Amino acid sequence: MLQDHELEKLAVESRQRLIQEFAETHADLRERSRRIPTNEAQRLAENLACPFQIATLAYIIDMDGILSAREAANLLSAELERLASVGEEVPNLPGNVMEFALAEGRWIEYIYGKFTREMEFKVRELSNLEGFLEDESPAVEKAVALIWSRSKVAETFVSPLVEAWLNEHKKSTSEDMMMVFGSAITKWKKSTLKGKLSQLQRRSQAFFRKLSMILSSDTSESATVDLSTKRLNELVEALGKSLHEMTPKAAAHLLVHIAPRITGRGDKSAYVAMGAASTRGNKAEPDLSSPFDFLERDVLLAKRRPEKDRKQFLIDRIGRVIRFLKHQGRTVSEGVELALKELEDRLNLEDVPMEDLIDKYKAEITGVSVDRQEEVGVKQILDYIIIYAYGEVLA
Repeated sequence: MLQDHELEKLAVESRQRLIQEFAETHADLRERSRRIPTNEAQRLAENLACPFQIATLAYIIDMDGILSAREAANLLSAELERLASVGEEVPNLPGNVMEFALAEGRWIEYIYGKFTREMEFKVRELSNLEGFLEDESPAVEKAVALIWSRSKVAETFVSPLVEAWLNEHKKSTSEDMMMVFGSAITKWKKSTLKGKLSQLQRRSQAFFRKLSMILSSDTSESATVDLSTKRLNELVEALGKSLHEMTPKAAAHLLVHIAPRITGRGDKSAYVAMGAASTRGNKAEPDLSSPFDFLERDVLLAKRRPEKDRKQFLIDRIGRVIRFLKHQGRTVSEGVELALKELEDRLNLEDVPMEDLIDKYKAEITGVSVDRQEEVGVKQILDYIIIYAYGEVLA
């Protein structure tokens, strides 16, 4: 069992790694932002009705497969609005807005990328430990192991990140932080999360009280049990405070509590909001290493979305793939051709007049200006998916 001073030592090491990693990410984003084609960033800015600098970072985040450009721009704009609302408005000058976008883009990449992946893995391990609570007579030893395992995740992994976010985001509160981290973890809309937070706080307190009751059944004079009970009582009290008053440590424990647990098959991620898994290779999902792994998954996921949401979902995902291929040096025509062939093979599509389609699509792309070629290419792939993957008639 880890002692408090050992948890703090691990937290310090985590903070140091975070500082180094963020410095490297910031430098990388700055360099990449200079290489983004100006005309594409400007077009994206017009489509999303946001500043050029915000669009540039949204473009990078989209290309990295973290979020769609629209989602990234919305998050960046939301933080701009929060800063303005607390009297810390970013001056509307290109250099200032770019510095803001780089700093906040770094957080978006980390939270929606590495943090959610690691959180899922760590919660998977906790979920296995939490299974003992269903036993008729839960063992004290297992309760102690669970308390300290959750404390390690919350206080050496989540809490240092939470503290860094609060320190860097001027005049922010634990509630602001919870909206950002909690939405990334749960995939809920911020309005949904906000409506559920009070209930989630009470459930978290109830969970720790249940563990405390298990410990109270121990009749031995164990220093470990006493220390664990003291920790539980402190957490119950800390979680009873409003979010504005909640300490980063308590907020970190709450985030661990609300993180989705694995349900059903163990190889299916709880972070995939909608089902429709790939069966290729008898896996729940493809390997997700190439842009076409993601596109294959997204085509399957989109099939089960409401029809009114499906089109925009696919347009965002297809656009990301096209931009990634362009970044690798391919033309839009080459990217479209590759996408059609990959989807035909991966989805086992039949009766596709591939050669005729490719000739037709190349002619269409060649016949428009360069700044419209990506838009045309995205629509071509979208039409192909609707007709040949879904077997539907174009509206």
